[in-house]
Amino acid sequence: MTIHEAIFSPLRQPMLGILYLLLTAQMALFLLSVRDGRRLRVRLCLLMQFLLTFACLWFPLLDIDSNHMQPDGSAPFPFPEARSAVTLLPFWALFLYEALTAVLVAAAVFDMLRYRENHPTAESVKETMDNLPVGIAFGEADGTVVFHNLSMSELSRALTDKDIHDWRRFRDALPEGEEENGDDVREVTLPDSSAVWQISFDTAEVGKESFVRLTATDITEEAAVTRELEEKNRKLRELQMRMKLYNMQADKIITAQELLTARMAVHRETGSILLECRHYLKDPASYDEEKLLAALKNTNTYLLREYEQDDTERDPLTDTFERARAIGVDVTLTGPIPPDGPHRRILAAAIGECATNTVKHADGDRVSAELSTSDDGFVYTLRSGSGPVAGEIRESGGLQTLRMLVEQNCGAMQTKGFPCFTLTIRLPRRIKEHRFGTDT
Repeated sequence: MTIHEAIFSPLRQPMLGILYLLLTAQMALFLLSVRDGRRLRVRLCLLMQFLLTFACLWFPLLDIDSNHMQPDGSAPFPFPEARSAVTLLPFWALFLYEALTAVLVAAAVFDMLRYRENHPTAESVKETMDNLPVGIAFGEADGTVVFHNLSMSELSRALTDKDIHDWRRFRDALPEGEEENGDDVREVTLPDSSAVWQISFDTAEVGKESFVRLTATDITEEAAVTRELEEKNRKLRELQMRMKLYNMQADKIITAQELLTARMAVHRETGSILLECRHYLKDPASYDEEKLLAALKNTNTYLLREYEQDDTERDPLTDTFERARAIGVDVTLTGPIPPDGPHRRILAAAIGECATNTVKHADGDRVSAELSTSDDGFVYTLRSGSGPVAGEIRESGGLQTLRMLVEQNCGAMQTKGFPCFTLTIRLPRRIKEHRFGTDT
């Protein structure tokens, strides 16, 4: 049986169907070889096989004349003649070609799979970038995103509920960042607070074209460590401030102890001299009168000097300035300073509290106080030399005690955190005597 005779027999459909399948497979293999960048020899072999299979399908189709076919699909009578010499070949030759071509297609598929396992291809590069834990995207200058991997797509949907198609809109949806080595770097926390990402925007040169490159890195662990370090630094600053206050108080305690020890020694010496004077009066011949008088003179001189020292209460404002200098805070006063009394003591307490909070919470070194008077009373406005306070000011500890002190003396206190920490105290001109034990 020839190929021409097989066309008008029941073998036509399986014969042509197999040729169609082989032709489709060879065309797909050729296109994949071009996409994978295979060698020219491989691509030429696949192309020649494709063209040969196409010819084997084309010549039998030329012999099919639908106008002479019966409705039941059988061959017309008389039997049509062959239109090409190829279809006069025996049917087993076409069957052998189909079998051999199927083997070659299977070998080509196996070779393609082995090549993809050992060589980078467009699909393997895309798959690798999609599996990266780092988000990557490239965009053009007009904002169009030409490539993005799965991590960047998932991050965009988590932040904006949309896939990333315009990197400019994606950037505008992020919080403001800072520049690092000329790159725009932004840190963002997911809405569910499950992770913290750092997204950087820079320029990448690919060939002769320039693209905007987006890189997103999961820094959840680094952010947690940073917050922990910040908390530890805050506690260390508090400890440092307490150590400064302790050192200042320790100096005073040591000085007082040394002075007390010296006084006790002088008092003991005075007691022994008085006993010697008593024995001297009973028996003058047994004592050296000049040495006894010299010792008595020295003791009396020390006692007189100690008696002449000023033991009055120290000025609270002066003590506050000394404590502020001891912890490294420079205090500046402008305006009329109130005289000694409750107004001066409240001012000293307010300056001391601001100086302590400046070191404790803002790591600052300056406090300014503007003092003014009016017919209603006194106004103290104290400002810290640091930046704005993050979050709401919670009055506790010293500030709460200061507020109670101000309100007990018929005054009012107000705190503000922007543009810097500001403490405003208003006091009446006269404070009742039972408040401080004085009347002004």
